[in-house]
Amino acid sequence: MGSNTRAALSHPPPGGGRVLTVLVAEDEPMISTTVSDDLEEAGYRVAGPFGRSADAIAWTERHPVDLAMLDVILRDGVCTDLAERLRAQGVPFLVFSGCYRGPEVPPVFRDAPWVEKPGTFADILAALDALAAR
Repeated sequence: MGSNTRAALSHPPPGGGRVLTVLVAEDEPMISTTVSDDLEEAGYRVAGPFGRSADAIAWTERHPVDLAMLDVILRDGVCTDLAERLRAQGVPFLVFSGCYRGPEVPPVFRDAPWVEKPGTFADILAALDALAAR
């Protein structure tokens, strides 16, 4: 993923000058570290990464976030509660997951932008930038 970061550095800050905070919920350490580092290089502030939904929810109770990137399944199971909490707070999120986007996916995830693993950082960045522009 890191090799795609260089292209990301050439675009303007995603928040129109304001640094946006992206909550990263990903339980795979290599992926979460790489994505977090690349997001920071692209001009975002990163909350996390969180490998457990409960930890991310606890963090959102004390801190605001602007956007989120969620893996559907974290160490403590499907992160439906986290996704529903973000929706209730008006926080747009994208899904970055190896899960198949089928009818068995909980409804809260169905209309979110979805980048299937193994996706590229450019795909993640494009989806986050589109959410930030809304």
